[in-house]
Amino acid sequence: MFSRFILCLLIFFPALLFAQSKTPDNVMFETGQFKKVKQTDLADVTRIITESEIRLRGANNLKDILILETGGVFKYDAQKGWQFYWHGSNKGNILILMDGLPFRSVQFDEMDFQQIPLDNISRIEITETPQGVAYGNSAIMGVINIISKTTQQKVYKPSLRFHVYAPGGIYSNLNLGRRTTENYFRFSSSVDAFAGNQGNDSGRVLQWLPYTRINNQVFFSHKILQYMDVFVGFNNLYEIKTQLGYPYPQSIKANDRVLKTNNNSLYAGIKGKLTQNINLQGDIQLMDYRRNNTLFLKDISTAEQIAINDSALNDTIHYRFIYSRWVLSQNDNNRFLNYQAGFDLSNTDDRYKQTVNSVHQSNTTSALFLNFRYTGIKSIIINGGFRLPYSSKYKTKPLWDVKMIYKFTKEWGLKFMAARSTKAPNFDQLFATYLTNGYSIKRNLNLTDESAMSYHYSLFFNKHNVIKKGDKLEFEPGFFNYFFKGGIELIADKNSPGRLVHKNLSEKKTIGTRINIAYQSHNLDLNLRGTLTGNNYFANLFDQQLFFNEVYSNFILKIPHYNFNICFVNKLTSQRGYMSLDAMKGPQTFFNQRFYLADAIIEKSFSKKTITLRGGIKNIANVKNIGSFFLSTNSSGGQQQPFTTPLISGRNYFIELNINL
Repeated sequence: MFSRFILCLLIFFPALLFAQSKTPDNVMFETGQFKKVKQTDLADVTRIITESEIRLRGANNLKDILILETGGVFKYDAQKGWQFYWHGSNKGNILILMDGLPFRSVQFDEMDFQQIPLDNISRIEITETPQGVAYGNSAIMGVINIISKTTQQKVYKPSLRFHVYAPGGIYSNLNLGRRTTENYFRFSSSVDAFAGNQGNDSGRVLQWLPYTRINNQVFFSHKILQYMDVFVGFNNLYEIKTQLGYPYPQSIKANDRVLKTNNNSLYAGIKGKLTQNINLQGDIQLMDYRRNNTLFLKDISTAEQIAINDSALNDTIHYRFIYSRWVLSQNDNNRFLNYQAGFDLSNTDDRYKQTVNSVHQSNTTSALFLNFRYTGIKSIIINGGFRLPYSSKYKTKPLWDVKMIYKFTKEWGLKFMAARSTKAPNFDQLFATYLTNGYSIKRNLNLTDESAMSYHYSLFFNKHNVIKKGDKLEFEPGFFNYFFKGGIELIADKNSPGRLVHKNLSEKKTIGTRINIAYQSHNLDLNLRGTLTGNNYFANLFDQQLFFNEVYSNFILKIPHYNFNICFVNKLTSQRGYMSLDAMKGPQTFFNQRFYLADAIIEKSFSKKTITLRGGIKNIANVKNIGSFFLSTNSSGGQQQPFTTPLISGRNYFIELNINL
């Protein structure tokens, strides 16, 4: 009880004094840098998706954007929604932030990217290198930071948005805002409803899964000093979706599963200058997450349904998450050495089962961190950092990184990065409850986080006025490799079928190469990216070797004279692997999958963008090619002929109307 009181005191007392405002300067924290710098000065491979590109691609939520980004593979879970895998790896190796704050606790796996709306978003930053020193666990392969609109960017006028897609969906949003000299207020409400027609969820999945999703956001900021702003915000997400079951043979009975999610977040903070070159930033976030999963027996003829009261089939999740972060930084252009120092503190509680098998379902983590930027050597920029974490339930390891940029000409440069990052155990691995299957877990008192060493090398080229005045070309090829060690998984206990036990994973490795090409001009935005990786992520289970590659292109043609834009985005993904390897006979089971996805959008603005009409075709190309064969251990085996199948039953057409008052 006393430790909890101290935790609350450390979090809430500073919040009475400080908070963070969302200013354009805040980019230095969101990218892990210390000031607003050019992309050529960033040691990270960073992809910036602007507000105009988000809208032009017809995106309503984060899943709509990431599903076509290179390096990202989605898999659909009927209960947990869209799960995200980065560069062909397992999930949980990339961190999602909202304005620099964790979107969900990294210690429980309930993250659905379809639940993150984009109506108040200024840009999305995708940093494709480790950021563990700045943000902690799970920032191993990268960070996706979603940046909200700010008071400094524009006066927020009322706006209405209507988005209808066929078959069977509608999305609407209302934004209201007002700005004065010292205050700024914004309210946003969106409704996303899908009827489940033809098994099309507007996201390339065969599941017939109707849902209704409501999201409300309130934000208020106040200037307390000339260089100091405070703010407070609240976000509520409510979702209900139904997993429709098939009727029993020769019966009018069927089982339907209904999932209800309610996620509330309250956040506050401060950002400003203490002196001319010393900055202070503080953040606090409180989150309450609930999910109810209930199975119903439904009479199809009368539409009446009765809940099935079986704890093995139904589950309830209720987590509470508290997070606080405080940063003091120096940003002095007259000094060669600048720094960023701070600490963060978080607590995750299972509120539904607070104690299981005499084990309290709570974990507190804290960390001290320091980043520095040194520019005292001509043509060389050095960034480095160190993080010292602590957890109340498992052993942690120090994190560090070193990033170096060498510019041998104005246009050409080299980048190098070495980093040690970690991945924390989730709640299922950490505590004695396994909600989905009703298992209990045999705890591992020597449980530690999974560590990862990674190395990144790239060549960077940046040139302005390449073809004509005002255009820009960026080109960055590079290599990366990761070495994971100390990971765990949960398997059934051979001596007790109703219990799960921890099993240590064998060492995992990932190696790959990628290339980023971007060209921008007055009439054209072109982005080309490619990734090729290979790993042995499941070597301990099936000796599986996985090879993963993607090619992505995004083409935007702009005709400003007529307020007319055209966008075509597409991605080709291939996965190739061996499920079982034999020292004498070689691969026993082989699979090869290829996905090709493409969207096309046309946008027309009227009255200087007071009214914008946008329409297009999603899933214009949405094909899955699968080839596989099985070699028996006792014979030569047989081979399945490759086949092609569409991922959905048809294309998805949409039309959108935006009215900015």
